[in-house]
Amino acid sequence: MQTFDSIDDTDILDPNTLDLQTYLEKFPWEEKWTSLGEPIEKLWKFDLEVSPQEVWPWLIDTSSFNKRIEIPEMKFQEINGRLFGKSKNAGIPMEWEEVPWEWEYCKQLNNARIYSKGFAYYVRTRYLIYPLGESSTRLFVYFGWIPKGWFGKNLLKIGMSQLGKTYTKGLKGVVEDVIKTRSYSWLGPSALSVIKESKSEKNPVFPARMQQIRVGYIREGQSRELVDKVLNYILDADESDLYRIRIKSLSKAWKIPEKDLLLVFLHGCRLGLFTMSWDVVCPHCRGVRTEAQHLGDLPTKDTCEVCEIQFEANQLNSIEITFHVHPSIREVQKRMFCAAEPATKSHIRFQKYLDSGETYNSKLLLSPGVYRLRVNGEKNYSLLEIKEEVPNETLVWKTNEIPEQLEIADHPKLVLENLSSSRKGFVIEERKEDQDCLRPTDLFNFQDFRDLFSQEALSTDLQLDIGMQTILFTDIVGSTKFYYNKGDSGAFSEVRYHFVEVYKVVREFQGAVVKTIGDAVMAAFPSPSAAVEASVRLQEFFSEENTETPIRIRISLHTGPCLAVNLNSNIDYFGNTVNFAAKLQAIADGGDVVFSEAVFRDKQIRHLMTEKGWKVKRVKFHQSWIDEETQAYKLVFSGLPSAEESK
Repeated sequence: MQTFDSIDDTDILDPNTLDLQTYLEKFPWEEKWTSLGEPIEKLWKFDLEVSPQEVWPWLIDTSSFNKRIEIPEMKFQEINGRLFGKSKNAGIPMEWEEVPWEWEYCKQLNNARIYSKGFAYYVRTRYLIYPLGESSTRLFVYFGWIPKGWFGKNLLKIGMSQLGKTYTKGLKGVVEDVIKTRSYSWLGPSALSVIKESKSEKNPVFPARMQQIRVGYIREGQSRELVDKVLNYILDADESDLYRIRIKSLSKAWKIPEKDLLLVFLHGCRLGLFTMSWDVVCPHCRGVRTEAQHLGDLPTKDTCEVCEIQFEANQLNSIEITFHVHPSIREVQKRMFCAAEPATKSHIRFQKYLDSGETYNSKLLLSPGVYRLRVNGEKNYSLLEIKEEVPNETLVWKTNEIPEQLEIADHPKLVLENLSSSRKGFVIEERKEDQDCLRPTDLFNFQDFRDLFSQEALSTDLQLDIGMQTILFTDIVGSTKFYYNKGDSGAFSEVRYHFVEVYKVVREFQGAVVKTIGDAVMAAFPSPSAAVEASVRLQEFFSEENTETPIRIRISLHTGPCLAVNLNSNIDYFGNTVNFAAKLQAIADGGDVVFSEAVFRDKQIRHLMTEKGWKVKRVKFHQSWIDEETQAYKLVFSGLPSAEESK
């Protein structure tokens, strides 16, 4: 595999005196390329009135920038972990292999292509980024080509001259857009689509099919304003932003509650406006490896040939749900004008490949936080915590000598050494998870999803890790006597009335009913506080003061890790957390809310109890299956009904 030129710390290059000759002394050509022809190359300097941190997301999205400067569209195909591209430039077919990109956050990025068809043998590019004060940047852009023959040489001389002019114009536009979208800086170039003002007409005119869907939305009671905003977005947004629509990013940009927007998109799937896909995401590069149209189509394992790993597809953050515009509404293709690898892996702050025995030095522009260090092709990683006022300022990273956890000062010096016998890729990435991913648990705990997509089910061999859940069980107290006194018909009417209320309250507090078991309900909530508030609301409704229903219930809660499985319902929850929550019913009487130590220790619960004036009563819970006692708690709140005999 072709490698880049060996590079050291670019800090020794003075941005005030850097020219092409100095650049080439630092980054010389390999003889195997110059033996094929004399390079055609340029080094341009641009001063931009925005900071490196502001412009970085725009610079690494080279696909958006190339589109801006009217570079022809490119097609890419991944084969055995290697990326191959095709395009037409000046009417001439071009085919090449992409050399894996390298980059350092807010400092530099570089890539190269090896051509098998076209007017060149090889091209290499590099961006060098320097801060000028607090709010401006000096950017150097280098292009170097090895042309094929006389025709390629002359064509590239003309093309390079024109490219410098288009970069000047394109970067001017980038600066204008960075300033325009500063409040959406985390979105990068896609901010341009989401900040467009929606059409202001009271009765906007849409194409016939979209107008029909709009009527369907309104009949279902959806907000006209929000529906029109979504429909306008579909018509106006760039194809690159519509190819994989991420609900959380859009809701933040529009300052709209996530659940409200998600509901519009879910209904849109039923109305034929959108399709939904369950995407298996590589845990390293976060690239989509499989797009499943249905939950039941998800594989148990997947492979990322780019990262050279196999991974379990059932892990906590392996699945992302995205939405796509239905092809009958608008044909949205994945149009690319560059591979733009750094933009597709924005969580990766540093990526560098070294040949066997090669070394590399740099100063990283990484702020305090926790990062992961890993070598491409290896599942294991080490944690790097960058802290202020830590004496250690140098990180020495050798392929065979990396400790499990490191602490180092911010903006550390980095020394890499590849002691292995093969080429290795060194990666430093943010440890924090992608906050804009819509995960399965976001849907499983959303009652509207369960109602609208009741046919969705996990495959029987897939156990999906959905992380921490708060499980709630309700049960009707004295149901045997109740059924006897009311008779079948009367009991059924009352129990149905009870289910309606439970569903309503669970939904109100952002939970979802997982299943009903006889006259009992199992529900899940994203937080203990939401579950406790829902429990109190239910007990207040089914108290002695409510003469509309004779039903009284007991409630038990527990928080812990869960698996989503296919057991007795399409999407069921399984594990010790579920079992423990159910077993707590044994110490609950009518009107009781009983919960575990894990719920009681939650910080939000403590704040909620102080705010509401609630108290708890400690009780012992005997775990008969292991013959041990543990602590549990009964909630004492105002309006607590008197205890009744348990059935």
